Amino acid sequence: MVGVDITGKATFRLCHAAPGPVFVVGDFCGWNTDHLPMRRVSDHEWILMMRLPPGTYEFRYYSEGNWYTDYAAFGVQQNDLGDWNAVLRVPKVQPSVRQPQPIRHTPAAPLARSA
Repeated sequence: MVGVDITGKATFRLCHAAPGPVFVVGDFCGWNTDHLPMRRVSDHEWILMMRLPPGTYEFRYYSEGNWYTDYAAFGVQQNDLGDWNAVLRVPKVQPSVRQPQPIRHTPAAPLARSA
């Protein structure tokens, strides 16, 4: 499954006993099968976190000649080979750091004189 947090970071998670290595492959990496390796976090779980620009993407998981479709993604789209690609939608997000506001100076009151 894949999710996107409020900052636009995508987390790809494959729950499968794939022998590994496992890669995320999609149109965001030119469908290269060896560019985005996932990290094994347990015997049956692989994970990769990355930032992508806002947009809609298609992807699949790949391991040793086998393709896996993420049916829990934002949808699926049939590709030209008749297989199903998972869909990822990354929304436009607000910057995580707020822009500083200009400081407005108010005139200081005159100091009182002591007698």
